[in-house]
Amino acid sequence: MLKVLRIVTSLFVAWLLVPFLAGCKPSQTAVVNNVSSIIASIDLVNVVDDKVKVEIQVSDIDEDTISYYLPKIVPGTYQNNDYGKFIEDLKVFDKIGNQLPVEKYGNNRWKINNATQIHKLSYWVNDTFDTEDSHDIFSPTGSNISKNTNFVLNLYAFVGYFTALKEVKYKLFIKHPKNLAVSASSKEILPDKPIDNPNYDVDYFVYRRYADVVDSPLMYSSPNQVTFTINGIEILLSVYSPNHTHTAERLKPEMERMIRAQSNFIGNNIETTKNYSILLYLSTTRQDDAKGFGALEHSSSTVAVLPESLSLKKLNAALTDVISHEFFHILTPINIHSEEIHNFDYNNPKMSQHLWLYEGTTEYFSLLFQITQGLITKEQFLERILDKIETSKRFDDHMSFALMSENILKAPFRENYRNVYEKGALISMCIDIMMRENSDGIYGILDLIKNLSTRFGQNTPFKDDELIAVIEEVSYPEVSNFLKAHVIGNQPIDYNFYLDKVGVALDSKEVASSYFIHEQQPFVKGLESSNQIVFVTTIPLNSFLKNIGVKGGDILSSINDKAYTIKNIYDLFGDSNAWKVGDKITFRVKRNGKEITLQSTIVKPTVQKMILKQKTEVRPKTKDLFKKWIND
Repeated sequence: MLKVLRIVTSLFVAWLLVPFLAGCKPSQTAVVNNVSSIIASIDLVNVVDDKVKVEIQVSDIDEDTISYYLPKIVPGTYQNNDYGKFIEDLKVFDKIGNQLPVEKYGNNRWKINNATQIHKLSYWVNDTFDTEDSHDIFSPTGSNISKNTNFVLNLYAFVGYFTALKEVKYKLFIKHPKNLAVSASSKEILPDKPIDNPNYDVDYFVYRRYADVVDSPLMYSSPNQVTFTINGIEILLSVYSPNHTHTAERLKPEMERMIRAQSNFIGNNIETTKNYSILLYLSTTRQDDAKGFGALEHSSSTVAVLPESLSLKKLNAALTDVISHEFFHILTPINIHSEEIHNFDYNNPKMSQHLWLYEGTTEYFSLLFQITQGLITKEQFLERILDKIETSKRFDDHMSFALMSENILKAPFRENYRNVYEKGALISMCIDIMMRENSDGIYGILDLIKNLSTRFGQNTPFKDDELIAVIEEVSYPEVSNFLKAHVIGNQPIDYNFYLDKVGVALDSKEVASSYFIHEQQPFVKGLESSNQIVFVTTIPLNSFLKNIGVKGGDILSSINDKAYTIKNIYDLFGDSNAWKVGDKITFRVKRNGKEITLQSTIVKPTVQKMILKQKTEVRPKTKDLFKKWIND
């Protein structure tokens, strides 16, 4: 996708103005007839007020008027971020340094008249990490500017595009402190005789078109990197840990094990990527630091943001969940995507109706590979499936998934976005089971994705309205009928029907609980109009509360003569830790306006928990289908 060449020179600014003779793909529009490339420079050395200077050089434009844009939205994100809001003092100059008039329209567009005279644009860019209280940009899709320390460069937040020039070659120069190393999904090619400068280096990147700029995040930080190779894929793991809590070397074993399992799961008969970079930013979580934890995928890299305070064990677990999902995006939408994604409009996007494929299938693979490759147990896998079933019920189950996808940027569809990771994964699970049933366990949804990848690939998008017909060609009519009913249509899915095909059914078991909190769901909450504590009616009470006689709606006054309100609710949790089974206990509660006394002895708290469980008595064919489903 890109080449990078590190240049070390003191002639940074002057050198950028030297024209390049490299050829480029001829354009299809009149505007770009004479434009061979766009040259961009980012100065990470002379940071001013937490902002960096960007210069854009372009010439030979043959139109009188042109507009320069920063993206409103980029692929992989499903909200309008308006990156132009972080641009300040944009100016336009001709070849002799005269300033040309420019008009700003909205957040992301600058209109330039006398465009044939344009030689250079300059402006300042602010970052997003330290102002997250004032905007909604998810941290991994944002940017960081920490002078001499760290720079997270999602390049679409720094470099924009001109009207009709998105297919022109981009040449990017980054001037950076000498102590900071770049992390990217590319090989560095050093010149034979670099010119040494004691203060800074200059990195040089070449991109085929603006979409490649958008797809190529960079991180600059003190070197904390490891590389390893998995089945022919070279992996770079780069970590920024401000307090030096975590190192790439310590995270490497788990990442290597996970990606090896993912690569084995995918197999060799599908084109993926030759290199992959994991750019991990660990946040202090202070007020001026990133707080949105997760990741954003790219075709050969991912930017991840997680808390630095996590223990090594918890950080490895979080990375497994986050990176496994992002890595599987090399299948979809990187290899399989619609025209809406392939020809993405960064300021007036038309969204695809197949988020179930892009996000749902990816999320399902991030679970399925763990069980098929022996990273988790059958019980853990089924527990996670059940969690997705239960979580999906919090969203509108009668909403057409395709309609939601097409309209994901606006209400009421935007509020259901998180369901692409819940119901979206379950849609893929049902398709997987259907395909296994129709093929005696031989073919599943991974085979469907491989077939679609062969038919399309990175450079051949499908038409949104034709995908289901194609899926029927390469799979089974049952699959297309299912998609028409439950993705295009609005029929809720009976998950029990599909799970029964592999001998799995809902069951329940008794599990230990705390006295008042179970799995982060409070059994008590404050009344909106007061500081009183009320036992909610929507969450089943545990065995301890049932034994003493508490009912949903009761208002707690005291326990063993100590009064409790929202103001000292943490005392309630702390005091309960000292209770002993068998001791006497007295609750005073208000019920229906009257205060009553409840007395009993303390019993060990337990709750009934719903589980998915493999049935013991099933037909041999069903048992065999289950084994082939999870590679048991």
